[in-house]
Amino acid sequence: MTATATKAATRHSAWQSLVMVASGAVTAIVPAAFQAVAARLLDLDAQANLAVILSVGSFCAGVVAAGLLEPRMADANLTDKTYIPLWATVLGVAGCAAMIVFPGYILVLAVALPAAMVALQIGRMHAAFTAGWAMEASTASALVLGSGAALLLSQQGSAAAIPVLGAAIMVAILVRAFRTPWKVSGRPRFAPTAWITLETAMVALVPLGIVATVYLLQRQEEAVALKATITVLGALQPILGYMRTRLLGAHSRNLTLGMSGLSVLAIGLILVLDLLGLFQALFGSSWAVVTFSALALACLWKLVSIPGTLPFTYLRRAGMVGQVFWIRVVSSLLYLAVSVVLLLASDSLVVLFLGLTLVETTTGLLLYAKYRSVARSLAAS
Repeated sequence: MTATATKAATRHSAWQSLVMVASGAVTAIVPAAFQAVAARLLDLDAQANLAVILSVGSFCAGVVAAGLLEPRMADANLTDKTYIPLWATVLGVAGCAAMIVFPGYILVLAVALPAAMVALQIGRMHAAFTAGWAMEASTASALVLGSGAALLLSQQGSAAAIPVLGAAIMVAILVRAFRTPWKVSGRPRFAPTAWITLETAMVALVPLGIVATVYLLQRQEEAVALKATITVLGALQPILGYMRTRLLGAHSRNLTLGMSGLSVLAIGLILVLDLLGLFQALFGSSWAVVTFSALALACLWKLVSIPGTLPFTYLRRAGMVGQVFWIRVVSSLLYLAVSVVLLLASDSLVVLFLGLTLVETTTGLLLYAKYRSVARSLAAS
């Protein structure tokens, strides 16, 4: 391959990566759109209920998608690495249909939203691994148009906002399922699957546990604000998730540097948008609980998770899922213990996110220590 062809291929690959990350960011606005609509159509108690429902949905989506696909991605003996099972598409479409037909019932949303979020996350992980940028561009278009239309309708007090969101999510699910394998040959080994699923459950339990704790303390406005902050941080998740998914396949210095730089830019954009008052306008009065300092520390919490991605994916590629699991168990227990103590001692989100940042830093150090130990053992053998 000539130098010119190599440069062209590199530019094309970089363009595909940017499209994938941007479309992932659009997928992350689904919870934000629901919360923005709720801020205009629902009372505070219903908004708090929706915050918990969205947290449960994120938990289910993360655990199911990781347990289904990550073991396949890490299994060298499997040719077919990823797919979107038919049951996931049916589950997601059914959930969206329920939102369209019964939009005003919180109990319906409690089942329908997690179902739709599971289907969205499986499709997103499949697209990230296969670099299906064209498919993701179409998906993003549907979600942007649907979210925008729903927000305009909610500003007019129209109950049609939630059905419009449900229809947009349904289109996104179907676009991802189109021409995508819905069944594959071979199964990943049981032990790695169990370790990865349990590990993901422990990690995903942290944000759910924090929001649920605030809700159980009957601090509804704080629960809504906390979930809104986590939703805003979701803009970083496509970048971090894409980097992690690609690094599970193979190490890439350029990818790591590129995605890390993009994360810093995304954090800067989030802080600028907050200063401009966008989130206050989007989430309503509940955002008043989120000070600029709290948001900055929340962004720092996500930023310090980046260095730990490298030893994490190295250990996963080396097949050491059990060791990673126990590190994640320790990390999750620290997260939950620190969160509960800080929430009981203070109602300040600044204090909470400072504690979470310290715990995430500790997690990164534990992963790095294990990586160094494994690397030394391999070098000596």
